[in-house]
Amino acid sequence: MKLFTSCMGSKSSHHTRRGGKGEAPTTDRRDRVHRYSRVHKGTVNCLTTSPHKYTVVTGGDDGHATVFNYSTGNVLSYMRHDGKPVSAIENAQTIGGVVTGCRDTNVRLWNGTTATVFAGHSLVVTAVVITPDNTRILSGSRDNCINAWDTKTGKLLYSIAESRNLITAMKLIPNENVLVQTSEDKRVRLWDTRNLELIHVYPTKNYIQTCCDVNSSGSCIVTGSNGFNGSGCEVSLWDVRTKQLLGDLRGNEQGVNCVKFLSGSNDVVISGSKDSLIKLWDINKRDCILEKRLPGMGSVTDLISYPDGSVLCSTSNGCVLLTLDDKNIITETVCF
Repeated sequence: MKLFTSCMGSKSSHHTRRGGKGEAPTTDRRDRVHRYSRVHKGTVNCLTTSPHKYTVVTGGDDGHATVFNYSTGNVLSYMRHDGKPVSAIENAQTIGGVVTGCRDTNVRLWNGTTATVFAGHSLVVTAVVITPDNTRILSGSRDNCINAWDTKTGKLLYSIAESRNLITAMKLIPNENVLVQTSEDKRVRLWDTRNLELIHVYPTKNYIQTCCDVNSSGSCIVTGSNGFNGSGCEVSLWDVRTKQLLGDLRGNEQGVNCVKFLSGSNDVVISGSKDSLIKLWDINKRDCILEKRLPGMGSVTDLISYPDGSVLCSTSNGCVLLTLDDKNIITETVCF
């Protein structure tokens, strides 16, 4: 089975055996994939970066968030959420540690394995971000609300509700007091982070907008659409300055769950979809550059793009670290 495909051709890759619990990772002479025991039972829903090399923070359906070292295969800490799925996660080292959103409707700020609980939503928390001045946590939920919390006191400062705005994802625009937010009502909104005043609503799409990211220059927003059998399933580009839709990138057969600008790039986007497909897109040419299918991993749920060119993917069946070499070949290097 060909697992790697260039839009201009194809190359092949292979899978290897999974190591047992407590064992050293096994490798295959063709792929040299390090395979550790699964960190989560069930789907890994979300990822965020860690300040420490080779570590990542993960959130899963099993009610745990973990700090995991994918070089050694060690779980450095568990953050337990009373068995309720972790649905959102954000690196918050500047204010203590990690912020999580949970299906139990709560936001938590973690210092190690101890959490301050912020209670105020009525439905699952789907997105969390830290404001640039580190004074507030902004959380979004399926209850149509964005809440602003004081990071020091845990007090709910204000809450904004927008009819039918079931929030799916949020992202800050770099060097601006602007929040990008996607919704199940098929819209993309911009908010002022200082007072949560609505700045702009982009034209309504045909399908639910599931995810979003912003390039490092703050000029372009990318979102992903739900869909099926090639209908919807697009990656969309939005201009921050002109407030216009720039265009759609098509080619996925199933809904897009996650999108990220490749680290250090304003022009290359990576997407992950429900059919285990990772795609790299050139947004200037509006074309797919490379793609990689992850057989047996299920739906791709989240992505982290690292400066060294590697990309970490969370899925229904664990996490996969991918590397992109100078010959444009994508290789699986670590699974856990």
